[in-house]
Amino acid sequence: MEHRFVQSNGIRLHVVTAGPEDGEPVLLIHGFPETWYEWRKTIPALQDRYRLIVPDTRGFGDSDKPEGRYDRAMLAADMVGVLDALGVGRAAVVGHDWGGIIGFKLAIDHPERTTRLALLDTLCTVWAPGARHGYWFKAAPRPEEFFARHHGQFIEQIFTGSSDPPLPGWPESPWVGRSSVAGSASRWADDDDVAVYKAAFADPGSHRAAITYYRDALAFHVVEPEHTFADGERYRALSSDEVAEMWEAGLDDHPLAGQFLDYGPGDRLKRYPHPALWMFADPKGRFQPGTIPRGNPFFDQFSAYFPDLRGEPVHGAGHFFVEEKPDAVNARLRSFLDGTDR
Repeated sequence: MEHRFVQSNGIRLHVVTAGPEDGEPVLLIHGFPETWYEWRKTIPALQDRYRLIVPDTRGFGDSDKPEGRYDRAMLAADMVGVLDALGVGRAAVVGHDWGGIIGFKLAIDHPERTTRLALLDTLCTVWAPGARHGYWFKAAPRPEEFFARHHGQFIEQIFTGSSDPPLPGWPESPWVGRSSVAGSASRWADDDDVAVYKAAFADPGSHRAAITYYRDALAFHVVEPEHTFADGERYRALSSDEVAEMWEAGLDDHPLAGQFLDYGPGDRLKRYPHPALWMFADPKGRFQPGTIPRGNPFFDQFSAYFPDLRGEPVHGAGHFFVEEKPDAVNARLRSFLDGTDR
């Protein structure tokens, strides 16, 4: 592996590269609260054939952490800039969690720069109402105060299932009871893993980045039917203050509780023309291999955006299955990238 820095979209991004220079390029985009380190178990499994490009996204790891508001188009443009800096015209894109949100925006707006797209336990534009942290991030100044005081404990909780001392619950935070080990067969993060992520997230610049990712780049909209519009829908933007009110009310008691909000209404009529893979955590093994879940707006967004879609549950794993179940994930990614899965 080689570590380098590139100029992209007006900032400096840290990028890890591996594999042959003439290999098919694959862009691996990490999630939150991770860094390029998330892919440490994937890189050895793919680097024999593929030219791997593994950045720290804006605000995280060793990349620049500029102040100000971020948006999805900006984060996608960062990735286009990485490809440009490395002389790559087109690449396969693999994104987990926030890396998937960025990868989706890259692919849906710049399909000519991509060959295929793999989304790992992530989403396109429809927010699931059970993901309560999306509301909390908009409830200023709670996230600012929380990360200033508890950033180390937050990493412990997310990656091990507990922290010392314990984190506060609602309304101060949504993180109690949320972790990588929820529903998983076992704890996967060792002390070294926790230390790496703690060190990376100790930077206040990453706290600011995390907040603007969720607060500004995911601007929630209510989707309402409207038969006079061409797409049969209209969208009503919610301010951060309105979403914060939902959090402070306890969510369950708010009139919008349970609604599937959308943070990318401008993308809803777009379609991705290349092959796509959606892998999702399936801790209890409810879904058969190859299943594409349907039946609510969150599930249905994937089939809507991707005419050529494959689905794949990752059994016995939680949200961070890239690190928890690397053998299963790497094998499925390999077949998708090789084009041998159909």
